[in-house]
Amino acid sequence: MKSEDINKKEPIRKDGINNNRVRSISDIVNTNIYKSELETCPGCDNHCTVKVFNFQNGNTFYSGNNCEKIYSNNAEKTSKGINMFTEKYQILFRQPENQPVKGTVIGIPRGLGMYENYPFWMKLFSACGFKVILSQHSNNKLYESGLRTIMADNICFPAKLMHGHIYDLVNKNVDRIFYPYVIYERKEDEYSRNSFNCPIVTGYSDVLKSSMDIVKNNNIPFDSPVITFNNEDLLRKSCIAYLKTLGVKKSMAINAIALAVKAQNDYLNKLTEKASEILNNAIKNNRMVILLAARPYHIDPFIEHKVSQYISDMGIDVIVENIATQAGADVYNELNAVSQWAYPNRIFKAAYFVGKHYYKKLHYVELTSFGCGPDAFILDEVNAILRRYGKNLTILKIDDVNNIGSLRLRIRSLVESVESENSNINCGKSQTRITTKTFTDNDRRRTILAPYFAEGYSEFAPSLFKLAGYKFVNLPIGNQEAAETGLKYANNDICYPATIIVGSIINAIQSGKYDPEDTAVIVTQTGGQCRATNYLSLVKNALVSAGFKNIPVLSLAIGNGVSNTTQPGFVFDWKKIAKITVNTLLYADCLAKLYYAAVVREKSSGDAETLRKYYTEEALPLIESRNTKSIQKLLAEAVTSFTSILNSEKTIPAIGIVGEIYVKYNGFSNRFVINWLTNHGIEVIPPSLYSFFATELVNSHIYRKLNIKKERFPLWLNDILYKYLSYLVHCYDKICSEFPFYRPFSDIFKDARSASQIVNLAANFGEGWLLPGEISALAKQGINNIVSLQPFGCIANHVISKGIEKRVKQIFPQLNLLFLDFDSSTSDANVFNRLHFMIENTKHS
Repeated sequence: MKSEDINKKEPIRKDGINNNRVRSISDIVNTNIYKSELETCPGCDNHCTVKVFNFQNGNTFYSGNNCEKIYSNNAEKTSKGINMFTEKYQILFRQPENQPVKGTVIGIPRGLGMYENYPFWMKLFSACGFKVILSQHSNNKLYESGLRTIMADNICFPAKLMHGHIYDLVNKNVDRIFYPYVIYERKEDEYSRNSFNCPIVTGYSDVLKSSMDIVKNNNIPFDSPVITFNNEDLLRKSCIAYLKTLGVKKSMAINAIALAVKAQNDYLNKLTEKASEILNNAIKNNRMVILLAARPYHIDPFIEHKVSQYISDMGIDVIVENIATQAGADVYNELNAVSQWAYPNRIFKAAYFVGKHYYKKLHYVELTSFGCGPDAFILDEVNAILRRYGKNLTILKIDDVNNIGSLRLRIRSLVESVESENSNINCGKSQTRITTKTFTDNDRRRTILAPYFAEGYSEFAPSLFKLAGYKFVNLPIGNQEAAETGLKYANNDICYPATIIVGSIINAIQSGKYDPEDTAVIVTQTGGQCRATNYLSLVKNALVSAGFKNIPVLSLAIGNGVSNTTQPGFVFDWKKIAKITVNTLLYADCLAKLYYAAVVREKSSGDAETLRKYYTEEALPLIESRNTKSIQKLLAEAVTSFTSILNSEKTIPAIGIVGEIYVKYNGFSNRFVINWLTNHGIEVIPPSLYSFFATELVNSHIYRKLNIKKERFPLWLNDILYKYLSYLVHCYDKICSEFPFYRPFSDIFKDARSASQIVNLAANFGEGWLLPGEISALAKQGINNIVSLQPFGCIANHVISKGIEKRVKQIFPQLNLLFLDFDSSTSDANVFNRLHFMIENTKHS
């Protein structure tokens, strides 16, 4: 040791202990002698249990404190930062109200979409003379009160919390409960593709109505009118129609709506202005700022576990993503993802805002809930945006488990790392975005690879594409190797179908069988609320990661589609092949009906499979020649052939199949459950793929009736199309009526009417209202045992499948429903053990 080090004056702490000198054994012993006791923190409604450690040397340490408002381990007093999460929460729920003049008290749950639109609803109701009561602030006791009514264990925490808020409103003796069915949020800019809500935020009222008897038992009306915020004309129509049911005159309603729109705009503008003010002041004073991006409901202190407060306690200013609402069109040019959801669009803009901003001490952290479906895409895109600007993404996953310790560690690590790495930040200079090749006219020669969809359907796709002028190849059905590859190249939180699709494509190209310079890939897009719309971005990102950026990725969608990739060389004229496509679809459905009824009644094993393959192959040249009459004649021949192999004396129990479209049709994705059932002597009643596409005929009416969106397609033309398709369906039903076990197609409008008793017909995410409609149709046929096949964590099926089980059983008490979830780690033993129980029930019912 140098002499100057020996003579250096040693700092002494307030407790008299020298920080730098060598500690004696007695010091160490005294430091580690302590007494502990438990205390309850009075700082908020959480009432955390805090363990207090009092050491012999006079020091105190606290454990279990979720914040440091009362119990703090900070030895030094730090100048706290501004926490805009707290300010946003206060601004949101401190809305002025008028003196109520009507006796009706409307209860609003403090959760999900209300964290975005409460100012609108508060002003609307108070301007009409109603008194509004909010459920109490979220806390553990409130959460636990609703636990037993939660229908899906793997749904996100903010949704689970809603059950407790409904209980609280009932206990407050409100006259009505209000949680609207908001499909479209406000579109903050003209450049985003859409402004959908997450299906959970949109449709959770159906789950609450189905699962919570306390509302019905107390005779409390639960109002959930369908609302669209991205079109003021439709918003006005919906609100006037709803307020009319409460006795509000149109003139008063119009005035109240105008005031409500202004209140909502003022609230959102105030947030943007406040965030900008905090950032500008931080820049002047050289302070660190964290943009804590999140969904609106994450400002709930109970949901976010006071992460924002911990950050601000470190002397860091916290701002919200509202600062980036007007970030501009450039952000969407940096995305592979489709900008389909309103809140994620704002998050994309927030990441772009932070990345492009010149201030080096501005950083980005994102809160996400476990089980959030959209975030499987969003986080990858946000990470890509930030990395192009030399900044990093810090993700904090939160749920009902209080893991504040690990969250604090992540934040502390971020702060310490960015303080030493500021020199690497590009200060607004972006690297070039890498994406897949554009499909031009010169690429029409390429072989188009498509993931295998379903046996009995995918086989017809190459012939239909041949009519459109393209060489189309079905990839092999999925396998475990594809699932593992998918996990490698796609976000592991994405749903199982996407994992298999990505893995199948990458494996096929890596096999060397296809020349990357002569190959393209195609996936379907629905354009709706479901995250399946974004499979396109998953595939593109996976191809780039695997080193195949020169392979174009195509979007197959009816109409203009929703693809954000340019594909000028891919022109698919549906009009030219519409007639043959519909006939092919009906033929495939009928062949499936014949096969599943015959395979469990065949005289000789394998006869039904042989016939199915034969009549599939025989149809292909007829499709390519557009010979619809010959296709119908071939079907009549198939009816005779399948009838000839039957052992009609057998009495066969039946099980109906519903669920998510890919999992219920693709054998590998559902562990070949349907084959397993038929091998155990069960007649499977398959879903009709025709019905899935025919739902749009009903939706055209629903969109207009519920003021969801403006339709360009004339309703009279829609109804003519329905009559034509009904005629075709009747023709195919008539051909198959000679088969003794044939079950005709159900009428799609009747299915919708049945579904309307279970869910809101505005449910158009995933299978939408069709799934409960199919359950109803099966129940009315006397099929009382039904299996719903779905991907694990499917956000749509949380609402339209598991979420409405109780309501379905109230209408059809004889039903036995089994919900099976699938992902790459699903246990076969669990699946088939549960099916064994259903089979036994089926045989004895």
